[in-house]
Amino acid sequence: MLEILFLLLPLAFYSGWQSARKRYKERQEKRKQISVHFVRGINYLLSEQPDKALDVFLNYPEIDEYTADTFLLLGNLFRNRGEINRALRVHQNLVARPDLSKAQRTSAMLALGEDFFAAGMLDRAESVFTELLKDDPKRSDACEPLRNIYEQLHEWDKAIEISQCAQQRSKSDHGRLIAHYYCELATQELQKNNLFKVEETLKKATKAYPDSSRVLVLAGDLAYARGQMQEAMKTYQAAISKDSRLLGMLFSKLLNDFPQQDALENLYQFIKQHFTQSQDTRLFAYLLQLARKLGKLKEMHAHVDEHLLKGKPTLNTLAHSTEVLASVWQESNTCDMAQVQTALQRLANSQPEFQCGHCGYKMHDYLWRCPACHQWDSVANV
Repeated sequence: MLEILFLLLPLAFYSGWQSARKRYKERQEKRKQISVHFVRGINYLLSEQPDKALDVFLNYPEIDEYTADTFLLLGNLFRNRGEINRALRVHQNLVARPDLSKAQRTSAMLALGEDFFAAGMLDRAESVFTELLKDDPKRSDACEPLRNIYEQLHEWDKAIEISQCAQQRSKSDHGRLIAHYYCELATQELQKNNLFKVEETLKKATKAYPDSSRVLVLAGDLAYARGQMQEAMKTYQAAISKDSRLLGMLFSKLLNDFPQQDALENLYQFIKQHFTQSQDTRLFAYLLQLARKLGKLKEMHAHVDEHLLKGKPTLNTLAHSTEVLASVWQESNTCDMAQVQTALQRLANSQPEFQCGHCGYKMHDYLWRCPACHQWDSVANV
């Protein structure tokens, strides 16, 4: 019996060797087919035939670690080029593959959510990112896209919640954004005249980001709504002292809502003091407008001369400076200067007064969040 077993050993060895050889040949043949598919797809891409390339890649027989990364890069390439439908096809096909690892499936889901967001399908994008968070509550890379979605939808409560979660997970500071979201809620409550809710919401905003100048502006609005005029003016001035850009947003309100002579005089002295200290050109145009309203144009003559000679005049300050010059020049030149002043003022009024420092987008009204690049606190006077 033992002799028979020894005789069968070479046969068993030969049989195993043949089987291994056959499997090796099959793998080599499959790799060759995959390589042919891959090269064909790349050639279609290089030939600017993306639909044919998609057909080749989407019919790929198997996905491994390297081809999955290639699929992700391909879909992201289409999305970055604005070809959202093609990006969706790639990433949806990848997510549907049964042979993906957990990490690959997560990456594909994140990419698919970004596709939906880029396509404007915010509800579907929200579903994808929410599902990722349910599968792994410790994920932080799904929080930021969700926050952007809630910003777009103006769902400020959800934006606050997801920002607080992201802050806990990633240990990054989202306090400034959370304060803005609370301010959005406070603005809504102020429009409904729910003054107590406004006060409570502003307390939460202050707790999230104590250095917020927007909270001061809304606190001034709250004081004004309660009839506390002096407190409102004091709070507005505190906001402008913290961020001089805010004068551009508040100036019309201050002129219209505080028309009393003593209030305007107080504002004039406040702006004049800050301009003298900072020489901020953005303050100078508003100072000249107040001087005109108070009948103090001649008083500003020396400041105008110095500004035009040594400062950095803008179209807006130049337009208002000509009014000061016209008030002190000889009568014979006043008419000509008035015509120049009128033309410059018309030109100044047609120009956007504010510009985003992040993307350069120009606008006529001050906005806390740029409508083009969606950055907060990036808008300033031109």
